Amino acid sequence: MRRLWILTSCAVVAAICCFAGGRAEAGGWDTVHRYVHKTNRCGPHTEVLASMYSIGTRTASGEPLTRDALTAASHDYPLGTTVMVTNPVNGRTCGIRVNDRGPYGKSRQVGVKIDFATGAARCLGMRNTQYVCLHGNEAIEVAGVPQIVDGDTVEISGAKIRLRGIDAPEMDQLCFDAKGDRWSCGIAARDQLARRFGDKPWTCRVSGADEDGRSLGTCLVQSESVEEWMAGSGWALAFTRYTRNYEKPEAVAREARSGLWAGAFIPPWDWRSRTRETIVLGAVIVPTEAREILLGPAVVAEVPSPGCGAKGKADKRGKCRVTACRDCGRASAHPAPPR
Repeated sequence: MRRLWILTSCAVVAAICCFAGGRAEAGGWDTVHRYVHKTNRCGPHTEVLASMYSIGTRTASGEPLTRDALTAASHDYPLGTTVMVTNPVNGRTCGIRVNDRGPYGKSRQVGVKIDFATGAARCLGMRNTQYVCLHGNEAIEVAGVPQIVDGDTVEISGAKIRLRGIDAPEMDQLCFDAKGDRWSCGIAARDQLARRFGDKPWTCRVSGADEDGRSLGTCLVQSESVEEWMAGSGWALAFTRYTRNYEKPEAVAREARSGLWAGAFIPPWDWRSRTRETIVLGAVIVPTEAREILLGPAVVAEVPSPGCGAKGKADKRGKCRVTACRDCGRASAHPAPPR
């Protein structure tokens, strides 16, 4: 009889436990915050909700999904980033590489920030959805051979990185060269960056993001600063919204009339919100009607009419010529970009 009573009691307890756990399962992600709570043991680090996944065959980085690897999916880090993670319940810390994007759907809606592959969860001693500690907001390192997106944006291992402190012409931006011919200076800036550094491995220190969600980074190829070379060669301007480190290289390019400074152009930050009063920089004077070319994107820019206006003339092809200006390229400072 006593044995029967013990067995019955155990069965009741098990049923209660199963029922209690079943409520969480039945409610799914809608009930996660009822059963999973912050530990407040992360100190200066960020405590975030984490889950596990093992579905799929290939990750967003192009790598196969290896369930036993120390990897994770996240929308908050560039692909290839190694994040130090601590399980506040047992104190285990592991370096986990983000090689995939996720989570998606309901788990993301309820606040899950990072999905661990099985191997990473095992390293942390994590068995279910729980809160974990993500270490610091210090700069992280991303390395690899880049895909050149434009004159100030690259993609490395799936991470889109905006070069901090410089601003290159937009891809559809038009400029004038030293002869007064219009040209697609945004494409030229991209091509110059690719020609100089495109096939070499980069090392970028990444921290923060711009208004478009691109990671901000400063990059080296061996020991050469990519940003300094772009500004010093005249293919980008110092973007003082983020740093003033590249004003001196820009001044050298302006004095030498290198790159964009050989002709006439609108600063990229002004071109993105341009009006008819937008200032034109460079070593040539732009007639009134020729300004219309600089103000328009390459895909819709119109050649001005033969009557070019003061300080300009139309050539036999109907293209507006601009007059070289001896003092326009002085370090007379262009307006600072918006802050």
